[in-house]
Amino acid sequence: MKSSTVNRTVGTRFENDLCDLLAAAGWWAHNLAQNQTGQPADVIAVKNNVAVLIDCKDCENNRFPFSRIECNQEGAMTLWEQCGNAYCTFAMRLNDGEIYMVPFDDLLMLELHGGKSLTEEGIRKYPTFAQWVYLMEES
Repeated sequence: MKSSTVNRTVGTRFENDLCDLLAAAGWWAHNLAQNQTGQPADVIAVKNNVAVLIDCKDCENNRFPFSRIECNQEGAMTLWEQCGNAYCTFAMRLNDGEIYMVPFDDLLMLELHGGKSLTEEGIRKYPTFAQWVYLMEES
């Protein structure tokens, strides 16, 4: 099996898992279908009139290189925010299975200031999925 096929399979499984986790937490979640040209995000989740655009990233080696943010993702997430939506997030799953929710704007700022990637230590500074759900419900 090709590496890109394996990556797509792992990514699709993560997207489905995240939708299941969101649904269990009371969110409406939709996994955007993969198309030939790709899509700018993986999941749209909505709860209490709050919509979130989410891209799922499995972080091999517990590191997230900013080069993995594709141009169409950056453009779509920027437009999502310009249209009045407040939340664009990258769900990053580490090798231990823990998921961290990293705001798109934080990644842009880190890159703007010369960053090339988030290390495991940097990723773990963000809320876990469970913490993020709690914070979203409190806001």
